[in-house]
Amino acid sequence: MKVFTYKIISLTVLAALSVPGVASAEAKLYGKAHLSFGSVSEDTGTDASSNAITSHASRVGVKGTIDTANSIKAIYKFEWQVDMSDKANGDDNFKSRSQYVGLKDDWGQLRIGRDDSPYKLAGKKNVEYLSDTWADFNNIIDKGQDTRHDDSIAYWGKIGPGELGVMYAAGDDQPSEENANQSTAIAYDLKMGAIGFAIATQTIEKSATNDEKGTKLSFGYKMGDTNLGLMYETVIDDLSKDDKNTFVSIKHGVSKVGSIVIAYGMKDQGKADDATMTALSYQHKLDKQLSVYALWADGSDDGLKAASKIEGDASVIVAGIIAKF
Repeated sequence: MKVFTYKIISLTVLAALSVPGVASAEAKLYGKAHLSFGSVSEDTGTDASSNAITSHASRVGVKGTIDTANSIKAIYKFEWQVDMSDKANGDDNFKSRSQYVGLKDDWGQLRIGRDDSPYKLAGKKNVEYLSDTWADFNNIIDKGQDTRHDDSIAYWGKIGPGELGVMYAAGDDQPSEENANQSTAIAYDLKMGAIGFAIATQTIEKSATNDEKGTKLSFGYKMGDTNLGLMYETVIDDLSKDDKNTFVSIKHGVSKVGSIVIAYGMKDQGKADDATMTALSYQHKLDKQLSVYALWADGSDDGLKAASKIEGDASVIVAGIIAKF
């Protein structure tokens, strides 16, 4: 009953905000449908495979600004993820994504609510051409650090040639918990001509005796029709082995509407066998808002587990469609 009530309230708010006149300015309804179909296999001692129709972070939302009597504007965003392929009655069918309200002016933006961490966003455009697919770079780049934080307040602003993002997430609201799971993040992301660069760090207080700190560097370079990307990340955990994660990607335009993506990543956790992921994709734009793709991805030693949830030595061969509105 609680889940059902939450869905009804959320849909009611979404519908109300999309009606002209309810929000005072520039309310925009938007969304993305992203589904794939193909073969998924894994080997954890016994080979297993299946055909899968999968919804990849499909979403719907509303966002906009509200003018005031001076230069400051109010901004808001309400976004929900929708599983379009299965689990119609499960908790995973409908869940919150970024939802915040804030202020915007020449000095930047101040947001409060649930939002992507600056660490999560830093440098993604340099390397992440397979976002939300089976080969999402979170299979390699630490999913525990690549976060969307509840109870957060964040500042975003233009500083020099790039953008600065700073966030504090308060963690548990109960006084007795003393803000357990609180976190801080800071990132600087810049673009200068053909070069993109980002640096970010984030500390998450996982418990009273365990802090986890992530640091990552991202570099991108555009050379004609080819984009080269590199991301390197270290994650230091007080109670476990440290991670050293490397992800590289190449995107090459073969025509005005078609491109090939090659990606490789390795997660070094001090184990005998490092988790690796290799991916190859062809992407074709049918329109600004509609595209299709074919994807092959292979993971060794849980190289597809973190984001794609297939274990052991695993692989996928799928075709996908992405429609935006």
